[in-house]
Amino acid sequence: MDSHAFIASLPVAGADRAVLIEAANAAFERVIGRIEAANEELTRTLWDAERYVDNEITADMLPISRDEVAYLIDVFLVHHVVQLAVAADKEAAESMP
Repeated sequence: MDSHAFIASLPVAGADRAVLIEAANAAFERVIGRIEAANEELTRTLWDAERYVDNEITADMLPISRDEVAYLIDVFLVHHVVQLAVAADKEAAESMP
């Protein structure tokens, strides 16, 4: 990315929001490909990049560079995707007769 843009207030909007949502979606694709989720399609339906960006950037982090937020998203998203996969597995198990 290598930008000098800083996020100084919430909610993140405009170009910053678009860049971070794109980064979150790209990270999600890398993670979902690596973890080989048993219920990948259901896991994908649970993924919401906008909600993730909205919830992961908090006021106590500000000001923060857009590049740093994108890095944090990339690093910490794996845990979130694993939680989504677990939720998808539970949902799939509950729907089986």
